[in-house]
Amino acid sequence: YAGRWAPLGDALLLDIGSTTTDIILLCDGRPLPVGRTDPARLQSGELVYTGVERTPIAAVVDKLPFGDGLCPVATEFFATTRDAYILLGKLNEEPTDTDTADGRPANRPYAHERLARMVCADREIFDSRDAEAAAGYILEQQTALLRTQAERVLERSADALETVIVSGSGEFLAQQVAAQLQAPVVSFEHHHGPAVSRVATAFALQQLSLEKVTP
Repeated sequence: YAGRWAPLGDALLLDIGSTTTDIILLCDGRPLPVGRTDPARLQSGELVYTGVERTPIAAVVDKLPFGDGLCPVATEFFATTRDAYILLGKLNEEPTDTDTADGRPANRPYAHERLARMVCADREIFDSRDAEAAAGYILEQQTALLRTQAERVLERSADALETVIVSGSGEFLAQQVAAQLQAPVVSFEHHHGPAVSRVATAFALQQLSLEKVTP
């Protein structure tokens, strides 16, 4: 389905969800996956177990900016990427949602406290500027991680990258990666809206299925 937005040349699909990222090479509108199972996709770099909500912070960074330098993080499930992106305004607050690292609401005050715990601190010594700096660093490091994986997938292509197609609840992060790859972007959200982009894979399968049965 995504390939129809890049009918000629080499393209890359970046679908970033709450937990995982799919990176698929396309040529002339056709996907060229190497992996056919999740282990094979992990080995090929086409599946990356990192996302914008459920990924533990310690799986993205081993240190965070704090004070005048970088502080090692606790390798505990104290906070997730969702906390960072709530603080950066990339994800909306959900005050009634307690599916978080500490079971408290997914809002800015508690996201701040969860990030503070990553450096074994609290809000008294890890203020809002520290929290925003930490969140920005997490965005930077997760972008670098995904750029590295995207470049690994692109090593299988002999031609220049023409298009990056982005989708998922983490479209904002996919846009960051695409900017570093320096290729034109096609946004699933732009075409279908954020709610559909969040479930892009299911939507695409539904559309392809409907096209096959429609006379």
